[in-house]
Amino acid sequence: MREPSRHRIAGLAALFLLLQVVVVGRAAQLTLLEGEPLRVLAGRQHRHKVELPPQRGIITDRDGKRLALSVQAASVYLRPKEFVAGPEARAQLAQLLDLDRRDVEKAARSDKPFVWLKRRASRREWNAVEKLGLPGVGTELTSKRVYPQGDTASQVIGVANIDGQGVEGLELKYNALLQGEAGVVVEEWDAHGRRMLTSSVRRPAPRLGARLELTIDSGLQHVAERELAATIDEFKAAGGIAIAMAPHTGEILAMAQLPRLNPNAPDPSRRDAWKNHAVTDSFEPGSTMKPFVVAAALEQGDIRANDRFYCENGSYAVGRRTVRDHDPYGWLTVPEVIQFSSNICTAKIGERLGRDRLGEALRGFGFGRPTGVGLPGEVSGIFPDPGKWGRIHVVTNSFGQGSSVTAMQLVRGYAALANGGQLLRPYVVRRVIADDGTVLQENKPQVEGIPLSAPTARAITGMMELVVEDGTATKARIPGVRVAGKTGTAQKVDPLTRRYSARDRISSFVGFAPAEDPRVVIAVVIDRPRTARYGGIVAAPAFRRIAEYALETMGVSVVPQPEPEKNKPRSKPGAPLRPAAPAMPDALQIATLQSFAGGVPNLLGRGMRDAVGLLEQTGYRAQVEGWGVAVNQDPPPGTEMPPGSAVRVRFDSPLQ
Repeated sequence: MREPSRHRIAGLAALFLLLQVVVVGRAAQLTLLEGEPLRVLAGRQHRHKVELPPQRGIITDRDGKRLALSVQAASVYLRPKEFVAGPEARAQLAQLLDLDRRDVEKAARSDKPFVWLKRRASRREWNAVEKLGLPGVGTELTSKRVYPQGDTASQVIGVANIDGQGVEGLELKYNALLQGEAGVVVEEWDAHGRRMLTSSVRRPAPRLGARLELTIDSGLQHVAERELAATIDEFKAAGGIAIAMAPHTGEILAMAQLPRLNPNAPDPSRRDAWKNHAVTDSFEPGSTMKPFVVAAALEQGDIRANDRFYCENGSYAVGRRTVRDHDPYGWLTVPEVIQFSSNICTAKIGERLGRDRLGEALRGFGFGRPTGVGLPGEVSGIFPDPGKWGRIHVVTNSFGQGSSVTAMQLVRGYAALANGGQLLRPYVVRRVIADDGTVLQENKPQVEGIPLSAPTARAITGMMELVVEDGTATKARIPGVRVAGKTGTAQKVDPLTRRYSARDRISSFVGFAPAEDPRVVIAVVIDRPRTARYGGIVAAPAFRRIAEYALETMGVSVVPQPEPEKNKPRSKPGAPLRPAAPAMPDALQIATLQSFAGGVPNLLGRGMRDAVGLLEQTGYRAQVEGWGVAVNQDPPPGTEMPPGSAVRVRFDSPLQ
């Protein structure tokens, strides 16, 4: 062999050896020195940990009917650099996802590596996109919140957003318990970003969120919403609220509101409809406040049920202000004051209590503080410090002007009148139950105060029965069932002038039935009715229809309601004569009211004409001193004296 050939072979061998050394060295470098970083990088490029969203817990009514649940869905995404579909395929994709074709074209032109086409797509849409098989289009497993009962109790339940987080109502309040825990799954992707396989190992597996069991009765809720809508439509009102509560437990059986919210497709431009106005808004209660004032005066012995008050023939001067009644009443007994809703006589009863005791009594019924019902955004209402009240504030607060309440506070206060004097904390969530069956939270009846005794509560109930039988709320009658309640018609404050509106009213009725053994308390509040304004005309009929359904489902026999009589006038006293004293509903009520009677009447706080007239009617003579309102009397109230005896009364000028 020639020498040059040997040299070439030796050179090639040396080259191959060198290359082998380089390859081995590089392999050693990659394996030993850079192996771990490269493995991490490869894992990032080819393996993806995908978070499996948790299954949000369901919300049910008191009977287990599902009001909110989560269903499997998928979010559809697009990778613009890989999306090479033609015009026809793009149009088909837009149609399948119910999108505007321009939205698909805009996403395809994006310079981003990843663009969402549709979040929370339905299973039908998801399957259709998978079958289409377009390059650059994929889906990611997720869940979607749905509300199978539509807008039923929607403001109570609330809304969860597209990311599965509660933003209103109970969805917000109990978000941490409802949302559950996410899981993880590992996916393998090729160099082109295409998914090859999904590991069956899920670390950890998704955990279902807790279940909320509500106190809401779906059937009653539906009826309340239906009757509220019919009332608003009939009287051309701006909106309204209806609440039904179990008076002996505090359970909220229904909470309806209009305008409604569609939780399956909430309109972000109408956020006001998302709020639960039964707890977030307050209004002046008007005459629905009067039973609390009379109850407090009876409870504290300032009046007796057979006392009579002079109603000034409809016009009562208080300093530079004038209080008026809707009818010019003369003398009224305490039951008639409630029956015919006299502002003037209720104001006189409030003056007997005085600002401190009146304010304390109203606070005792829960006004001026949240009820604790367990719904987000609850307000306290507006209850000015009684220590700063003048005489006019005592007068106006006695008939429901000057302070504001929520509908929830109002129905809670009436529940105390219905159940014998116990102020209960209302609640709308009965239990919160974990996925494994553990009870995480449970609400039970909770007494937060006792603002009045059972005898006083029974006496006030009897008076409110007169309101329905032959007073301002005859349209609330339920044949065969004793109903107790009170109407309210309050002026609204004009937000521009900050004065009472000449046109806008809040019309309301709050009541309970059966009066002798109350099973349900219902408040109906109508905002700005146009074709009528009085609570007995606007709100009372809706109360009756809601109450009839509630009582029937509770096993209380209800006589079918006949067609209402047109324009039937209610009985009322002719000015200035006093109407005949109405009989109380039964012997129990009579005995209860008689317990407040006997001896010299309580004259304290009465005007001179009122005090002298009452003494004459009860068979005593008056010896007066001074002028204004009675500040002292001898002998004291309740003293037994023979007819014709003299009672010395000292009067003094009232605070203005």
